[in-house]
Amino acid sequence: MQEDEDFLTRQIRAIGQGLGVAISGKNGGPTQIVFPKKQAEQLPHQADLKKLIADHQYGEAAERLSRLEFAIPHESYFKLSLWFFTQLNQLSDDQLRQGGYSKTLILIHLQSIKRQGQ
Repeated sequence: MQEDEDFLTRQIRAIGQGLGVAISGKNGGPTQIVFPKKQAEQLPHQADLKKLIADHQYGEAAERLSRLEFAIPHESYFKLSLWFFTQLNQLSDDQLRQGGYSKTLILIHLQSIKRQGQ
């Protein structure tokens, strides 16, 4: 069943399962999040967002990303958003909390990205 789903759906499912494990404290089975290998090219505004992530300013970075939604082509915004929230998803809950962000917000944004991609 999961083989028939697209990349983003699998990511959202894995995040949801991870949140379930974090909340319940029980391991729901083997879950693996796979990230795309093709990351060689730099997306527009990616360097700015990388710096904000490195400075633990996740909320500021998310706001800056949202302001780009209508300023750059839709495909570029879609790829940049997917890259950004994938990067944040790799951080621990503690790191995200220190930067004023959460896994729940990441899940919400990934679901929104999925709807935009359909």
